[in-house]
Amino acid sequence: MPSAELNNLSSFLIRHSSLFQNKNILVCGQLQSVSLDPLLAEPNTTFLISDYSIFNQLRITIPELETRLKFGFLTQETNSFDAILLFMPKAKQEAGLWLTSVLHSLKPDGEIFIIGENRGGINAAPKLLHSYSHNVQKLDSARHCSLYYAQLNAPQAPPELQSLYSHYSLQLTVGLAELKIAALPGVFSAGELDEGTRLLLTSLPELEGDILDLGCGAGVIGATLCQRSSTATVVMSDVNTLALYSAAKTLEVNNLAAQIIASDMFSNVTTKFNFIISNPPFHAGLNTNYEATERMLRQAPNYLKKHGQLFLVANRFLRYEPILAEVFQSVSVINENSRFKIIRAC
Repeated sequence: MPSAELNNLSSFLIRHSSLFQNKNILVCGQLQSVSLDPLLAEPNTTFLISDYSIFNQLRITIPELETRLKFGFLTQETNSFDAILLFMPKAKQEAGLWLTSVLHSLKPDGEIFIIGENRGGINAAPKLLHSYSHNVQKLDSARHCSLYYAQLNAPQAPPELQSLYSHYSLQLTVGLAELKIAALPGVFSAGELDEGTRLLLTSLPELEGDILDLGCGAGVIGATLCQRSSTATVVMSDVNTLALYSAAKTLEVNNLAAQIIASDMFSNVTTKFNFIISNPPFHAGLNTNYEATERMLRQAPNYLKKHGQLFLVANRFLRYEPILAEVFQSVSVINENSRFKIIRAC
């Protein structure tokens, strides 16, 4: 994203911006916490953005970019780009997903660049690239960042979307069938149910009415609520397109129905709910970031109906209760274990 304060990765990108000039290039990957300014100025650069907050900010602040902005992780183009610049995600499996998803859009002998922070898994780049190229080079390492280069050996076929998902099953509600969870790499709880969400779902009372699953991830919470109540109307939202695809697939494989929307917390939420349920994140890319969740806590009452309630998971060390007490009449911990607590606010 554009940023007045340049961090190491942003400065490192500027150092190598000449590599990406005068090329028809596709930029993708983990774009949080990096200034894209050197790339925004290039007229032939296309941005494939998986984070809705970044996509929306660029669309609003630089409207002339709109034709070059795509929200998602898949591209329909084939043999279209001279080069791909992948910002290395934290999870190696997600980096592999990006390459699988976009390499078919490269021209024959197209170039692949992978850039990232050393603490963010960039050292896994050579192994990933060797699957596609005999010519893999480390171009530079500085400012605790590295840049790798490869030339594509052979054209790649578009991926089969169904093959990209991992699956697991869980049963949290006595008397109901196992729930099948589908998830793309890099999505929260992609491999197994996390402890915090498990504690939340085993702590919730019976819920009816309009329910918002905020930050739905692979869709565990929303799908469970749909399964538990045939009369509840569930909306599932997330900022990450990989999560949105995963949640949609989870609903599909369980024959469940809910509305799914891309939203940066409440940015695209237009109605009010009886209940808001969330296991909110506190990381943005590689960095700890509480701002989005604290903003959500303060805004939540505006999206609740009269007598509506908010249920959320929090690590025990997080002090969300004082923030909630500023905007809710009643705040209480309804369950906890050694690591997590379930907070209810109404």
